[in-house]
Amino acid sequence: MEQHLLFDLDDTLIHCNRFFNEARDEFFAAMADFFRDYPLDIRMVDETQHNIDLSGIVQHGLGKDRFPESLVATYRLMCDKHGKQPSERDEKELLSIGYGVYVKPVELYPHAHETLLNLKKEGHELYLYTGGDQEIQTSKVQRAGLEDIFPAERRFISEHKNRNVLQNILATNSMRREHTWMIGNSARNDIRPALEEGIHAIHLPDKGGWAFDQADLNVPVIGKFHTLDTIQHVPQVIKSFVDEVKEKSGTGRGR
Repeated sequence: MEQHLLFDLDDTLIHCNRFFNEARDEFFAAMADFFRDYPLDIRMVDETQHNIDLSGIVQHGLGKDRFPESLVATYRLMCDKHGKQPSERDEKELLSIGYGVYVKPVELYPHAHETLLNLKKEGHELYLYTGGDQEIQTSKVQRAGLEDIFPAERRFISEHKNRNVLQNILATNSMRREHTWMIGNSARNDIRPALEEGIHAIHLPDKGGWAFDQADLNVPVIGKFHTLDTIQHVPQVIKSFVDEVKEKSGTGRGR
């Protein structure tokens, strides 16, 4: 009994958040250098950039310019606060740090590739539903060697990930909710919309992950909802569900 499996990409199949954390550390070091003659509070820089970045997501989604521009916006605010003249050279350096996260080597999570192959071998329909820039996310898929598993027609790339986008994917691809799953790390972008839409969900939390991914999951659960510590366990969850459905319908072994 085939299932429709929607997989998130960043921090579900491949590493992503750690590169943003590394970029923020570079940003803090650069800011300390730029403001070495001023009483700069790095904690304030941290909080300011964080707030600008998150507000940018709400307004503009997960586009590629949001993060780099949040670094420059923070720099300008600190310049204004401390009476420092903004420098074009400084801003170019910050933009380079910000855009640098998109050209980092792509590294799959342990067991991710074999898990996808096992699920495909079991006859399930696999799709990629990821947030971000079309060109950047497509490049990640290619560099991760996932094109054969997720060909272009099975990729849904959107700068916004929410219930409305998910609802449209389900409708345009004739996915029956009782046989559709969302697998991802983001409680906000992956799991809550899935639960609200009444499909099954598997949460793979990213330890030490992005604050934006956190969300209240206290919503009615219509289908199955599992939280796992490794993607390696996903096939067994799907198999157990399929066996349960077959047993209830009388199509299991011995019937």
